Amino acid sequence: MNGQEGRPNWLQWVWQDGLRRFLVVFILLLLVMVGVAIYLEGRIGEMEDRLQSAPPRIYQPPNLDDYRADDVVFGPDAATHTVYVPVYSHIYLNGGSPCLLETTLSIRNVDRERPVYIKSVEYFNTDGKPVKNYLDGMIKLAPLQTIDFLVEQRDSRGGSGANFLVDWVADAAAQKPLVEAVMVGVTGARGVCFARSGIELSATATPATDPQ
Repeated sequence: MNGQEGRPNWLQWVWQDGLRRFLVVFILLLLVMVGVAIYLEGRIGEMEDRLQSAPPRIYQPPNLDDYRADDVVFGPDAATHTVYVPVYSHIYLNGGSPCLLETTLSIRNVDRERPVYIKSVEYFNTDGKPVKNYLDGMIKLAPLQTIDFLVEQRDSRGGSGANFLVDWVADAAAQKPLVEAVMVGVTGARGVCFARSGIELSATATPATDPQ
């Protein structure tokens, strides 16, 4: 009896076909692992998309300390500009019935390289009386940065002729910021939404070192 005839059947199977079967099983397991990895990658991508498309948080007033500008030195060609922005705490509908509106004032630095500085943001009512000053000192908007201020719908002090005056300063080479107000409201089953852009009123020379 030779050595091969003396081996048990199971040992002979392992000896003859085991390596081939092992390779087949290994390849199958590898394909399964690749499939699982692709599936998990897709699921993670979906989760990231959901997180990125999550609704924004409820509005919180900006922390002005994050925008604070201290000891700013401007160039000789810097100027302070005043922008008038018309806003409406209500409009009239259906024969004169007031529709209360919520206003978002948006100040956007559209310059890709230079900051702009906001010196004051004042809110006035229909009679031209001051209602609120949103700043207690000058703030800085970095390139392409935006800051928002909210007048809530329940705050009707402004009236249909309310407005903001925004004073900003930057070197002459800087792009002018985009200042606009967006008003939204609901009356019955209808929604109301519109926007108004600010218009520049004046520009005055700014000292090299701002007193603020």
